Order: sequence, then structure tokens, then C-alpha cells
Amino acid sequence: MDARRLEKAHVLASQDYQVLVFPDSTTDGDAIYVAVALEIPGCNSFGYTVQEAMINFESAKVDFIYFLLEDGLPVPEPKLLGQRVCVNMSEYTGGTGAVKRKSPSPNAVFLQSRPGY
Repeated sequence: MDARRLEKAHVLASQDYQVLVFPDSTTDGDAIYVAVALEIPGCNSFGYTVQEAMINFESAKVDFIYFLLEDGLPVPEPKLLGQRVCVNMSEYTGGTGAVKRKSPSPNAVFLQSRPGY
């Protein structure tokens, strides 16, 4: 990897992107959390905890931006949410209600679908 390009990728990745974290499952049925930034289509990550998904996403974001730069493609700018409704739950109760999770980042937005939706 080119050191200057990697440094620039780190700087650009540190911008204030809004990150969505939501519960999902693997094809084997394991419970996971997926992290995505809507401003960076195709860049996502997952983890078995919210914190792991966020840590993995930070690394994926740097790599994704690095390869955009390498290919001469534009790096999307973070956007304000504007008129959208955003719910930031600092404590999240998992599907069975037993586990509470704290947000690892003020920019993380946790989404949970209700059963049957």
C-alpha cells in the first residue's frame, strides 16, 4: 500500500459519517450486528457485538476509501441527515430483552426491526 494514500484514506475516513448498526444473522443462523454508512455505498462490516461491528467498520472504511483513491474515484462526503428521522438508542435491548448494549460511538444509530416486520 502507498503510505501517502493510506494516510489520506485515514484522514478522509475520520470524517463524521453517520453509521447505522443493526442486528442480522449469518446464513448459519448466528446472531451478528451489521454496520454501514449510507454515504459510502458498498462499505459495510459486521461483528458478533455492536462494538466489534463498529471496530471492524472503521477498518473497512479506511480500506474502502484507500481503494477509491487508488482507482481515482471520488470519496463521498458525509451528509447531514436533513429531514430524515434518526433514532440514536444509547442503550439497546436485544431480541429477548435480556442484554443491554451501550453505543460505542455518538454517531452510531441502532435499528431494530420488530418481529413479524
